Amino acid sequence: MSTSQPNAHGEIRTRRRPPWRDAARRAALIRAAVVVGTIGLIIWAGISGAAVARPTKTKRAYTETLTGARISLHGASFESVYKVVSTVNGAGAAIQDGTFTAPTFPLTGTETFTTYFADGVLRATSTFTLTAPDASGTGTITGSGKCVGGTGVHKREKCAFKLKGTYNSTTTVTNVTVTGTDTR
Repeated sequence: MSTSQPNAHGEIRTRRRPPWRDAARRAALIRAAVVVGTIGLIIWAGISGAAVARPTKTKRAYTETLTGARISLHGASFESVYKVVSTVNGAGAAIQDGTFTAPTFPLTGTETFTTYFADGVLRATSTFTLTAPDASGTGTITGSGKCVGGTGVHKREKCAFKLKGTYNSTTTVTNVTVTGTDTR
């Protein structure tokens, strides 16, 4: 709405009234402010809820089967590759880097596993014992270990496990079953 008033020089100038003076416009502005305020409140609640909400850690038992073969042996150091099937993480592939710490049977050693799953990489360390091979060339493997981090969903993962399996010295094929608990 506008009004006309003469100024000091007798000129008539048109002055607009602010839109909030008109009742209909004022009601529309109030409705718009309520809508914008409500949207802002909803967004704020969603952001603050997401910031406060922490994922709960889940501890669960798991089993993995590993089938692989040694691909290199240099002195006391070795490297093997594995196909991994996990009850928690699904299928994956692993690289094992290890070192024998005893020169005679039963062989003892340490190893690091880097396992590649679809949802990230999991790293673990363990110690093991390998018995002397029997007449067919098969020895048994026992050991234990823990997770030491990774990427993706495995970044802060904690686990403890025991391993048990066989190693064929003729074919260099290893079959291992890992059982343990996992916390993410």
